[in-house]
Amino acid sequence: MKKRISIIFLCILILSIISTGCSQPMSTEEVDREDSPYTITDCIGREVELKGIPKRIATLDPFAGQTVIMLGHGDNMPATVGGVKRDLLLQAISPTLAEAKVVKESGAINAEAVLAMGIDILFIKGDMYENTSEKEKIEMTGIPYVVINYETMEEQFKAFSVIGDALKESSKAEMMINYYKDAIKRVEERVKDIPLEERPKLYHSVNEALRTDIEGSLGAEWIGVTGVENVSLEGDLLLKKRKTFTTLEQIFVWDPDIIICNESGVDKFILQDEKWAGLRAVREGNVYQIPIGVSRWGHPSSTETPLAILWLANLLYPQYFSDIDIKNEIKEYYKTFYDFEVSDEIIENILSGVGIRAPK
Repeated sequence: MKKRISIIFLCILILSIISTGCSQPMSTEEVDREDSPYTITDCIGREVELKGIPKRIATLDPFAGQTVIMLGHGDNMPATVGGVKRDLLLQAISPTLAEAKVVKESGAINAEAVLAMGIDILFIKGDMYENTSEKEKIEMTGIPYVVINYETMEEQFKAFSVIGDALKESSKAEMMINYYKDAIKRVEERVKDIPLEERPKLYHSVNEALRTDIEGSLGAEWIGVTGVENVSLEGDLLLKKRKTFTTLEQIFVWDPDIIICNESGVDKFILQDEKWAGLRAVREGNVYQIPIGVSRWGHPSSTETPLAILWLANLLYPQYFSDIDIKNEIKEYYKTFYDFEVSDEIIENILSGVGIRAPK
């Protein structure tokens, strides 16, 4: 089985090399041009001119922080956000992360700190760009900044590509995109032949027990790849500060067959709280923690959505995906994209969501 997974990763690598023009080792002339100016286009169509490959990077967004480390530039990232710094697996992969400064709190950038650090490039999310006061502070620094968005799978592909362009790591970024697309294809090709009566009803808890997906969200999209019936897309939801919630009464109406939770500990709360005890999923013990690696798999700011798709497909339809050994998939993924050997203990932490993120 491990041999089969390794072959899949090899195929992705070959496709990546082909799609990026069969990259060759840099010539002396190319090395000499590392400090030459170049222009990229970010996720909202802005052209950003860079003086050379950035050597001092600030990631004001979790997705960007994970991706910068994935692309091999973690040692050049002295500034980030708290969510990235709290991830213990990311710190194991990139030890210098422990010394990085948190330069964004409660949505606000510490512009003075960023200026004092000699930052060459800022990566920010679209909502920060849309915040007039924060945008003004960023522009007053004079530091080139790149806007990324990732609210859909297509936007995530684009975000990987843009960050890769900015760091002159396009081939590595393309390799990740190909793996992502291959994971979708692997699942969709089998799910289309699974009878509707074999597809369970699922409720997805996002951060809190009663917070869930809305139509058009990344969570709804990646879960939809598995062909499962996502019950939260069928009912009226409550919108509070751009977050969507349901009620326990509504969940009882849906009575899902399975519940998945992306926040560590929420699965145990649902299984142990007597108010939830009457639900079919709780009675039958079908409440699961979504794995947590360098991120909460499948969360909007997660770079590990393809792993979430494979994990859920295997969980829902083990008889159709028996060839997917998620533990081996995890090992291959981190070795391929982070050049990091995960131990069996780390794999158990990832799958359980326990001991993988430091508390706030």
